[in-house]
Amino acid sequence: MSFKTTVAALAVVLSTGAAFAQAQTQQPARPAQPTFGTAQPAAPAKATPAPAAAQPAAKQGALVNVNTAGADELDKLPQIGPARAKAIIENRVAAKGGAYKDIADLEKRADLPSNAIAAIKDKVRFR
Repeated sequence: MSFKTTVAALAVVLSTGAAFAQAQTQQPARPAQPTFGTAQPAAPAKATPAPAAAQPAAKQGALVNVNTAGADELDKLPQIGPARAKAIIENRVAAKGGAYKDIADLEKRADLPSNAIAAIKDKVRFR
């Protein structure tokens, strides 16, 4: 090995050792272990569910009015995605029959499959 290589290697070893020693001295002290008979810390509190106002209407138990709901509200219903929500909205205009009268009218005019109707029938209203 040449003198320069030896000096460079020695510098690396010394700087690494100093950094290692410095890292070892900056470690925080371990907390004292509780002794028998001392009080233990309280258990962490359980997370509380979001308030009802923060949840969508379909999740709160409130019925979605099919005749006034927007696409985003209809999209939150089970089995109703953006395309079906758009079809529901387009078919409730006066030229296509106006407001939906009941679940059978919705199924027929919005061309929804029976599985979608079964999934939403208890979650929607018409007035």
